[in-house]
Amino acid sequence: MKKLAIMLLVAVLAACSNKKATENTNSSTIFIEQKVNEFIAENPDWTKDQATQDATTDKFKHWAINLSNEPEFLKDMPLKLKSLTDTLVSGQTFKLATFVGYNDNARPKGSLLNYIQLQINGIMPDDIVKTVAIDKNYTLTGNLYKQGKRADVKFVNVADFKGYDVGKYTFSITAVKPL
Repeated sequence: MKKLAIMLLVAVLAACSNKKATENTNSSTIFIEQKVNEFIAENPDWTKDQATQDATTDKFKHWAINLSNEPEFLKDMPLKLKSLTDTLVSGQTFKLATFVGYNDNARPKGSLLNYIQLQINGIMPDDIVKTVAIDKNYTLTGNLYKQGKRADVKFVNVADFKGYDVGKYTFSITAVKPL
């Protein structure tokens, strides 16, 4: 009887503890989402006051630009093809595809990915161009061609909304995978 009372007491204490079950926000396979989650976790006072917000946002800008150098930068990142344009550089023509991040109601509730914006300008060979269509969603594989600018990296904080624009980058696209 004493053992039963102790087990019941332990169960009640465990149920009444102040620890809240937390969702693992780093379980995503999407590299950018994982890294932005980590940055947010490392900077919990980002919006504490204007001075802290300005300093942390500046830190975020440097961090995001450096992140684009990572080989897994585009890993599993869902992007929507918005446009294809013919471009001429040094007498050579190629297609430049503009891919952007997008909101998706099918994602888990609270998915940070719905609050992350990214633009990839992709230099694409003709064989890949033939396999894509405007307004369709893809994941990309490619190599960084031109790093973005810090001015394109933004943190948007309006009322309860927080958005993270990690910038605009140019990649040489080597493969696309439709979603």
